[in-house]
Amino acid sequence: MAVSGALMAAPAQAATITVSVLDAAAYNGSFGSGSNVGEDFEALGALEGEGEVADGFATAVGTFATLGGQGTGGTVTGLPGNSGKLLALRDGNVFGRENITPDGGAWFLDSNDTWGMDWDVALAGGQAFSAVMFALSDASDQGAYLRITTGTDSAEVRTGGPLTSGNDKLVIIDFGGAVTSAEIVLGNFTASGGTTFKKNDGFSIDGLQVAAVPIPASLLLLGTALAGLGAASSRRRKRAV
Repeated sequence: MAVSGALMAAPAQAATITVSVLDAAAYNGSFGSGSNVGEDFEALGALEGEGEVADGFATAVGTFATLGGQGTGGTVTGLPGNSGKLLALRDGNVFGRENITPDGGAWFLDSNDTWGMDWDVALAGGQAFSAVMFALSDASDQGAYLRITTGTDSAEVRTGGPLTSGNDKLVIIDFGGAVTSAEIVLGNFTASGGTTFKKNDGFSIDGLQVAAVPIPASLLLLGTALAGLGAASSRRRKRAV
């Protein structure tokens, strides 16, 4: 998503955004349970290594891009001449940003001190989903107001003064029904409710989960029945020849 200093509106969709303190042990215990599709960046980190990732960075739960703005803080990593212009895969501990999921893992996706992240949520095969959840670390500790937006709904992580360094939040976004795509924007702003982006207040995300909507059993049975009817019809045609 191209931006140049003000937030661009995402497609309208009804959603409820909840931000709470993360219980890492409980969250890791439920990671990937049920029909949830998870992304913990471990395989991608081992494959890509530490450093910036191109816009359109593909994961099991969709693609990521920077909102823009070139970070210049002490946590920036990247290629010479392009450092701080893109999101980055990181490992270890970066001023309070670190792996959350899995316990004992290493990798996470870092804002790299840019204005923030644009996440286009999608599952393989266009499978529908109803909610997303993820761990958010080290947000809004350097004066920025991190705002999470999807469709016409938004929530700010910070409601008072700056948060403590290394704070961990659990973000849950419920779309109120099945959708096949969504755009989630995590943007740093200079003021609450403002439109001017702020850089150099890095944050990271990890343990992304998308609640896939299983194909109803009734549809599976219907598909089986239709396949059976098709086979029977084919046999009748052959006998008529």
